[in-house]
Amino acid sequence: MAVVFLTYSYTDAKGASASNRINFPQNVDIDQLKGFALSTGLLIDAVTRCKIVGVGIGIEIDLVGAFKTSAIANSDVEEGARFSFNTDANTLTAFRLPGFDEAFIDSTSRNVDLANASVDALVQRILQGLTVGLINVSPTDSNGNDVVSINTALESFQKSRT
Repeated sequence: MAVVFLTYSYTDAKGASASNRINFPQNVDIDQLKGFALSTGLLIDAVTRCKIVGVGIGIEIDLVGAFKTSAIANSDVEEGARFSFNTDANTLTAFRLPGFDEAFIDSTSRNVDLANASVDALVQRILQGLTVGLINVSPTDSNGNDVVSINTALESFQKSRT
């Protein structure tokens, strides 16, 4: 069963960030949800001292059994890899994968081993998307520009949010 949710993102005076999530039934109307997001955001803004920096709509889908049942020993969300891609508008877009397996990092640099078959499969999925029926589902940047090539893939460390 899918769960639809709103996420409000905040920053404080120290530059720290936080977020909260509000769930909705899967049959919620997205246009109505946008109205709820704005009107509720105004109510939240009136009672928080933080700045609301973003509101997002998400859908969580049930894929139980498709992934690992537990984290691998010594996995660490603070250790990761940041993948940066070029778009057809000559801009960059990126995402970071937490807990990236160090076996896929070049031992003499911070570079991700793009020649590794598992890494290449992921990069190609981002570049080519996936055709489902007659529709290609393909990543873009936040402005809708198509991702066309890998720019960099580097080891990345980031403090966890716990």
